[in-house]
Amino acid sequence: MTMFVRRYDIPISYRWYEIVMEIDVESHVRKIYLDSALIIEDDASKLIDRKIDIEGAKILIADCSEKLDYVVDNKPLADHIEEHSRIHSTWEVTLPGGAKTKVVANRESELETVYFRGKKLPGLTRKSVLAAFWNLEWNYQEVEFKIEYRLERYV
Repeated sequence: MTMFVRRYDIPISYRWYEIVMEIDVESHVRKIYLDSALIIEDDASKLIDRKIDIEGAKILIADCSEKLDYVVDNKPLADHIEEHSRIHSTWEVTLPGGAKTKVVANRESELETVYFRGKKLPGLTRKSVLAAFWNLEWNYQEVEFKIEYRLERYV
C-alpha cells in the first residue's frame, strides 16, 4: 500500500490545528483529518475541492491543481500564517514523553492572552525586565515550563 501524506499546521486565533491528508495511491481513497479526527473520506481521483470550517475560518483544500493549495479566508496559507504572526507569537514546546504542542500569546503586553493546548493559561506569571525581554512561566501536570523572549540586536 502506497500512501501520500500531506501535513499542515494552520493557526486560527489562539490555536494551531493540524490537518493531515492521506491518499492511498491504489484505491484512490482520500482521508482528511483535523487534529487526528477523520472529517472527510472520499475518492481522490475526482479531484474535489473541500471546505472545512474551523472557529468560523473557512479552510479550502484545493487538490485540483498540480500543487496542493490551502486557502484560509480567501488568502493563501502562507499569507494567513504571516498575518497571524504579526498579531500572535507562537512557540512549540515538548511535553514529557515527547508529545509536542504550541503556546500562543498575543504580541501585546496583556498577560491574559496566553494559550496552551488551546486553553487560556491559569496561574501564569510574567516577569518583565525590559520591553525587549520577558519570561513566561507556568506549571502543567507537575512540569515547570519557562519561555524566554529576547529581542537582540546584532551589529
